[in-house]
Amino acid sequence: MAKHSLAKPPDVEEATSINLVPMVDIMFLMLLFFMLGSDMGQRELEEVTLPLASSIKEDKGDAPKEGRTTINIYHDMKHGQVCADYDAKDIQRICRNDDHWKVGIRGHDYNVKDPAQRDKLRGLLKRDSDEGKATLTDRVSERLVMIRADGKAPYGAVQHVMNLCAECGIYKIETGAAQPPADNSKFK
Repeated sequence: MAKHSLAKPPDVEEATSINLVPMVDIMFLMLLFFMLGSDMGQRELEEVTLPLASSIKEDKGDAPKEGRTTINIYHDMKHGQVCADYDAKDIQRICRNDDHWKVGIRGHDYNVKDPAQRDKLRGLLKRDSDEGKATLTDRVSERLVMIRADGKAPYGAVQHVMNLCAECGIYKIETGAAQPPADNSKFK
């Protein structure tokens, strides 16, 4: 009679460890997402020296962010160039070069004197207008628009933006102004 030996199976050692590479990848993607998301919120408010008003209604931030479009009209020079005609603090220095004045919405700049850029701006406002309409057949949008124009901005740029809003059916337009100083005797 033959003896059958039962062979002992070999010992298998399994070293288990957690692979951290996918988790690190996801963390970097989340970090990038949140950094870009927070940056976009800040781009809505360009640095603008608002004009002074005799009285203002303080913006308490109670307007719905998704229901309001903020448009900034500001003096912009490329890559640190200096404009000899513009100084935000000097009343006498006013730049009238149309290429230096930009209309900014959500981090994108437009020159309303350029027909192609004006059409892009009109398209963006039209989309915002359509979002504010109860039905697509409505002619008037409930969308709010806040125009924050530099105190030295040419009124023509503000007028172009207001006309584009009206063409798109947006009539709820507010303009930004700065709080007058405590001594507002120059307004009397």
